[in-house]
Amino acid sequence: MQIKRYLTPFIFGLIGILSFAPFSIKPLIFLSYAYLINGLLRNNKDSFNKLFYWSIGHWGFGMSWLIVSVYYYGNTNIAVSLLIFLLLIAILTLVFSAPLLLLKINLFNNLTYRNLYTVLYVSSIFILNEWSMYSLLNGVPWLIPGVIFLDTISQSLFPILGVAGGSYIIYIASTILGLSWEKNKKISAITLGFIFLLLIPASEKPIERHAPSTLNISIVQPSTNPFLKYENSYKEKIENNLIRLSEEIDKNTDLVIFPEAELPYAFESREFSLFRDRLVNSKTIISGSWHFEGSQLFNSMVNLKTNQIYNKQHLVPFGEYIPFIPSLRGLIDFFDMPMSNVSHGKDNQANIDFIHNEQKYSISPLICYDIAFGNTVRKSNISSDFIINISNDTWFGNSIGPYHHLSIARVRALENDKWVIRATNDGFSAVISNKGTIVDKLDKGVSGVLNSSIDTVYKPATPYTTGGYFIPYYLALMLVFISAIINLCIKRHL
Repeated sequence: MQIKRYLTPFIFGLIGILSFAPFSIKPLIFLSYAYLINGLLRNNKDSFNKLFYWSIGHWGFGMSWLIVSVYYYGNTNIAVSLLIFLLLIAILTLVFSAPLLLLKINLFNNLTYRNLYTVLYVSSIFILNEWSMYSLLNGVPWLIPGVIFLDTISQSLFPILGVAGGSYIIYIASTILGLSWEKNKKISAITLGFIFLLLIPASEKPIERHAPSTLNISIVQPSTNPFLKYENSYKEKIENNLIRLSEEIDKNTDLVIFPEAELPYAFESREFSLFRDRLVNSKTIISGSWHFEGSQLFNSMVNLKTNQIYNKQHLVPFGEYIPFIPSLRGLIDFFDMPMSNVSHGKDNQANIDFIHNEQKYSISPLICYDIAFGNTVRKSNISSDFIINISNDTWFGNSIGPYHHLSIARVRALENDKWVIRATNDGFSAVISNKGTIVDKLDKGVSGVLNSSIDTVYKPATPYTTGGYFIPYYLALMLVFISAIINLCIKRHL
């Protein structure tokens, strides 16, 4: 019986991750959160234990790609890697789960499904806690529940309220389910029916490409060995592989995209200049590259024809920089990797321009982790024609990370009604339509060139692009305030 107290919440936390790609068992996210909410709102001593072990299961499985990065890229033994992984999961649990204990504060004397303000209060606390994931710890907007609405009829909500609107619905339904499943089977059944309606698959629609606005693009996916990237002897192999793949680019291609920082030297270096001379200069090439500004090193995206540069804003903690404790650098190999001291790019950088047939296109440039931050993407898409997201998903290894990252890119396409060109080192590179549909894709581990096209016809900004996540977040703030006032008034009249 004792082990059941720990194992049950752990399993319910873990099964929520099965709602995300590549598993996509979508109803499980509702059951996972319903169990957690039920445990938090019960007035007993097990609430903290349930929250803690639920979080370990949820974050431990959902962020399991971290141990891949630590073990393989940090060149550490399994014991040290496991210790670092457990430390990171503990930090995520404390920062993003512990605040939910606020629900234990006795604001309400009778927490039941009958009280609408109770349901709205609880779900609002959850959505505000999700909001914190975009800023605390320099931002960890991963495992956002609303993402699971991809490929369902509910994804039509994304251009209006963004993925946060989807999350809010999940929290509301999970709260009703969590409060009613032991007391009123009828309400539970109705709620489950509503959940399955939300998850009805979206109908396939033909991809629209308007002939005058079609742009031919080519994505180069080299799939070079990440463990040898910074070995001097391997530099020539990387260059030759890129040149070889460049020969597979379609002759009608208008724009070529290379992945994130594929070459092991900076844009300003003589090596980069020599490599650049070997490329076919008639094509416009957008490429990732390391870039120095003074003594600062940036992870950048560069238009090789115009030399326009965008510097990555949101860096990967413990990969590109060491948060909180810079003195950790040098203690073990993982904290002293060749490119683990990168600087953050400035907010509100200009988009990258691309001119074709005397027409000027504005490209929303996003590097790897940038695309996880909805507001960053939104601001750069207010006046853009399409999105380019370059990434190095070798960090994830063969974990669930690349699937999650691809899903996030699809959400951004839907939210902003923009096509996304996604170029990665070893997959998944993809062309994603403005409706979130994967039009063309190169699988994980494949070395090759994806020749495809996108539609650049002008589309007005979506309500989400104009207003962002502010509607669900401000609504949640207002509801928490109103709920507290109502409860105080009720208590005074008792």
